[in-house]
Amino acid sequence: MANPDGGTSGGKKEALVVGGFRIEGISLAGQNTSVALPQLKLAFDIGRCPQRSVYQQTVFISHGHLDHIGGLPFHASSRKLLDLTTSQFVVPEHLAEDLELMMKASGSLSDNVFVYDVHTLKAGEEYKLSNGHVARCFPTVHTVPAQGYVVYSRRQKLKPEFQGRAASEIREARQAGVQIADTVEIAEVAFTGDTTADFLSLSTSADALKAKLLIMEMTYVDDSVTVEKAMDNGHMHINQFIEHADKFENDAILLIHFSPRYTRDQILAALDRLPASLRSKCSALLEGFP
Repeated sequence: MANPDGGTSGGKKEALVVGGFRIEGISLAGQNTSVALPQLKLAFDIGRCPQRSVYQQTVFISHGHLDHIGGLPFHASSRKLLDLTTSQFVVPEHLAEDLELMMKASGSLSDNVFVYDVHTLKAGEEYKLSNGHVARCFPTVHTVPAQGYVVYSRRQKLKPEFQGRAASEIREARQAGVQIADTVEIAEVAFTGDTTADFLSLSTSADALKAKLLIMEMTYVDDSVTVEKAMDNGHMHINQFIEHADKFENDAILLIHFSPRYTRDQILAALDRLPASLRSKCSALLEGFP
């Protein structure tokens, strides 16, 4: 059975499964963040490009800090070496030009030509994944321009007037060209990237707070750093998480991006002080913490 807090059992490392999604990755504030979801064939941010993130074709980038984008050249070059399909990078619009310069310089240093595609995504636009899911972005509040992402599945749902009717009647209506179903979107996974708690008050964050799984940064988990200092640094504080507990309608929440000042035990002890209704939803990505 997987440990919901990303730990080990009996000395053997176990898979981290949260909200029905297998999670592979690492996230230490200021050092390395990349969270892969193999079921969706994507990674959020790329950090130093952990090995498992290489196998996710699409990478969604939240902002331009090096601990979140440094691995982009490795992703493209590694997929080429492994004869995998071309890397797909989904990025905030303002990053596109500098990202191209970064990739060109990295290729020049290694006397290589990287093959990749860049897709910019801004409010009101969507990116279609190969598995039929779609992604949209929402603004977050960091020390630099940043955005999070929500990944949606799409399903067909019978219109109310056809619900309960016989299958033959529904089939006849469909054959006659009648639209018998509506397309319904379900927010499956949301990723905040680095952000302060201010994003919680934005109307654009509504779907992120309803997604089945929310992957959210939680950099500071004790009072050695004040809420005010956390805000100045562009990050979340556990006290604000508790203050806004009623806003989280998610089935599951994966907390990431803890400060490396903490140990695994300190993080888990802090989470155990959450209100029971909130703690029951929360898991922690603790790969890399002692």
